[in-house]
Amino acid sequence: MRKKVLILGGGSGGVITANKLVEILGNQVEVTVVDRNAEHTFIAAYPWVAFGLREIEQIRRPLVALQKKGIHFLQAEVQELQPDRNAVQTDRGELTYDYLVVSLGAEPLAYPVEGAQAPWSEEGALALRAWLKESKGERWVVGVSSPYYPCPPAPFEVAGQLDFALRVKGLRSRSSIAIFHVNPAPLAGMGPVISHAISKILDRKGVEFHGSFELAEGGDGVVKAADGRTLEYDRLILVPPFAPNKVVRESPLAGPGGFPEVSPETFRSLQYENIFVIGDTVNPGLNLPPAGVVVHYQGEYVAGVIAADLRGAYIGEPFNPVAMCIMDFGDDAVLPECDFSDMLAGRGMPSCGVMARGRSVRIAKMLFESMFFATLF
Repeated sequence: MRKKVLILGGGSGGVITANKLVEILGNQVEVTVVDRNAEHTFIAAYPWVAFGLREIEQIRRPLVALQKKGIHFLQAEVQELQPDRNAVQTDRGELTYDYLVVSLGAEPLAYPVEGAQAPWSEEGALALRAWLKESKGERWVVGVSSPYYPCPPAPFEVAGQLDFALRVKGLRSRSSIAIFHVNPAPLAGMGPVISHAISKILDRKGVEFHGSFELAEGGDGVVKAADGRTLEYDRLILVPPFAPNKVVRESPLAGPGGFPEVSPETFRSLQYENIFVIGDTVNPGLNLPPAGVVVHYQGEYVAGVIAADLRGAYIGEPFNPVAMCIMDFGDDAVLPECDFSDMLAGRGMPSCGVMARGRSVRIAKMLFESMFFATLF
């Protein structure tokens, strides 16, 4: 009898895991992907939508297309995890499984400052595009509400792309751009090499950086840090705070901070051996960045671990805690590589370096997007 693998979430982690499972195991497994949305969205491209390089329909693919590969898709809202019964409750009824892969991502919470927007959603991306269309030259401030948000480099990319967009419109001389962050230096968590490279780009673009800026309150054109510093703005691009998906953090899987407790070697639940959790739902609790490239490797690896359970031997590559994320600054780009082995093991900071720099690197990011869609859908 075929084993039933239920995958919650049709984002990058979910579709990669599903594809790898059918590639390795074929008809040995019945794979079902569940998502409340009918389409997969390549969320890394939301800033491109904001700045006019993409339209929303260009960064989406129908999840039903997975069925061409023998992967079932069910559009449903996940309501409750019942791991003691090997069951999941949805608004379309109960689903059962032999193996469960949870890849529901991080959940944005309410903006702490009224009127702020950020391209972390379709609404935010389109709002930012509207702001640019209306712009006559303003004080722009980019910031983060908390340390936990998807894609750590993205606020810096947005600030860089904003600079480029305003230059194209001939408005840069009448505009100011500042960015604030809880870290003391740009991308401090990636080490001095990357932080220095990003600092140089921001300096060249005339973007002010305000570090160790823990947002305390904001509104009426001013944001205030916990230490009393203030920044005035006309337009506030603010990344909202995030939390592990609500269904997960209110389930028996939840551990400290709502993050599920899993093995850092296999991403298997410490409580339920037939459950795996990957992606932004769990990574901050493992000292891994909430980034698409990390969940990509996790999805492929977890598929191999499930195959090892069923076949008796692991077939595939070991988990690769290395992230290569192209950072797009509009008229510049950086390709860093970071090995997070020491962070995953609790031994210290990641080892990071710059692999490439320049406008041509942006092309690689666009090629990756095309390859991602062509391979998985």
